[in-house]
Amino acid sequence: MAERHYLVGTAGHVDHGKTELIRALSGMETDRLKEEKQRGISIELGFAHMALPSGRQIGIVDVPGHERFVRQMLAGASGMDIVLLVIAADEGIMPQTQEHLDILTLLGIPRGIVVINKVDLVDEEWLDLMEEEIREELKETAFSGAPICRVSALAGVGIPSLLQTIDGLLLEAESKKSTGPVRMPIDRVFSIQGFGTVVTGTLHNGTVKLGQELAIEPGHILAKVRSLQVYKNKVSVAEAGQRVAVNLAGVDVAEVERGSVLVMPNVFKVGQILDIKVLNLPSADKPITQRQRVRFHLGTTEILGRIHLLDQKELTPGQEGFAQILLEEPVVAASGDRFVLRFYSPTHTIAGGKVLGVADFKQKRFKQAVIAQMKIKDQGDPLDLLEREMDEPRTGLELATRLHLTSCELDESLRALEESERLEIWLEDETKLYWGTATAEIWRSKLINLISSYEKLNPLRGGISREELKTRQGIAWTHRRWQSILEQGSVRGFYRIAGSKVQTNEGVEIPTSTLKRLEALREKWELVGLMPPDFIATAETCGISKAEALEYAQYLCETGEWTHIDQFYFKQKDLGPAKERLIQFLKEHGEIGVSEVREMWGTSRKFTVPLLEFFDNQKITRRNGDKRILY
Repeated sequence: MAERHYLVGTAGHVDHGKTELIRALSGMETDRLKEEKQRGISIELGFAHMALPSGRQIGIVDVPGHERFVRQMLAGASGMDIVLLVIAADEGIMPQTQEHLDILTLLGIPRGIVVINKVDLVDEEWLDLMEEEIREELKETAFSGAPICRVSALAGVGIPSLLQTIDGLLLEAESKKSTGPVRMPIDRVFSIQGFGTVVTGTLHNGTVKLGQELAIEPGHILAKVRSLQVYKNKVSVAEAGQRVAVNLAGVDVAEVERGSVLVMPNVFKVGQILDIKVLNLPSADKPITQRQRVRFHLGTTEILGRIHLLDQKELTPGQEGFAQILLEEPVVAASGDRFVLRFYSPTHTIAGGKVLGVADFKQKRFKQAVIAQMKIKDQGDPLDLLEREMDEPRTGLELATRLHLTSCELDESLRALEESERLEIWLEDETKLYWGTATAEIWRSKLINLISSYEKLNPLRGGISREELKTRQGIAWTHRRWQSILEQGSVRGFYRIAGSKVQTNEGVEIPTSTLKRLEALREKWELVGLMPPDFIATAETCGISKAEALEYAQYLCETGEWTHIDQFYFKQKDLGPAKERLIQFLKEHGEIGVSEVREMWGTSRKFTVPLLEFFDNQKITRRNGDKRILY
């Protein structure tokens, strides 16, 4: 199993001990600026790393608690798997604690632990009252069921228990996807003499490798990865979930701004209009109005923009609706990204929600078709939705119709799925068919298992017929699509096709007992010439039941040893000489009667007539009255 990587972060009011807590957990100092050390508060993001009791490696991000540095807090919260909500035992929940809580809820941080810090400053009775008060305050938030740990970061009290709690929560967490296209919001940019430009961030998805070409967006600045560091160690590969420092060649530090994103080129869309689903916080004191100017936070990016409501005249506190955000600068965004909106001035958090996609133009308000499309996008990541629709091979037109997408939107999503190896492309005549890789692989596995089982149960049939396979697989596709997919699967080497039969690549091993009965049949036919015996009766003398007999005959016919004519089975090597003698006679004499043929072949009329009709059908002879002539 691949190693999984996680990011743990802090949140909470200024001076509640977040930085000291990280120092107690990891032994590392996250305040690195002179001003931070002098003032005793975090201004910029701080980072640490450590091993948990299980041995699992985690990254830790320390965010500023002061209200003036919420932008930095938002940048750090992006990508957290677990957040430690730090509350001082002597002060309880403070204004900035509440704003951090709102932000964490809007960003959809999946798991949290409430850490009551500075327990050495209060007595047990006060601590019990404080915990009860905190529980009550958090009742309507994402932290309502979160575990509570009591610690003193300065004295080291409760730290081992907190580490165990973090470890336990991470067992339930899903790590970020190291497959798919690279995406890393940049939170720091600097230059190192002799090395050049370095950018840092938490790798949200994908895998970064030495020598890889990446792009900085917006701006589409291409650069190559010169070197990589993860937790200050040089590596050749960095994976999703890790804190990464990337040394880039071909780009100047002045070209890169914090808030840019390092991505795989030509995969993620950049735009100034985003389709969004937005929630006005229940704690907000005003409605969100049409064209309201806001600060838009996404990842490490902050951009000014205006709200364009689509299905509401205004959004009252606690209300949710579909909208677009019209930004003053372009941004990299993908469906499912979480964002936060802050009031333009004075700055405070008012709303947030989910990106539904990057739009090409501003939509008209209160249009049912527009709102219907927004609802479809809201059901999930468009790539996931598209992948779900590709549970069987479909054309681009079929997919666009089902998902109400334009051809441009569809092409962009298909390209992203292909880049991340989540898509297979097949053909129906000249038309492309798109099929989700995961579904196609499950389908193929089921198909091959079905063929294999059939071969084992019916070893003499040479595989399963195409139509029986279609029925057993429960295929409802058109005949043309079924045949196209089936034949391409054979060309791609998943199985073999022999005429109307589908076989496994390995083929089937015929049981020894069956081979013995086949050999007994062959011996019975060895000297019969053109007067074969009754097949069913003879098969029974070879130990073959009446029910199985036809299967043996069919096998010998399919292997080319026998030919079935009328109700008789003739050996192919007896038919060849008979045909040649007949042709030679007709070349010399022009015509021949049934009795002459019977005498020439040394057989009876019972076999002669069906044989002559067989050669007529083969267009070797033609009946002319009661005679035969060459065709």
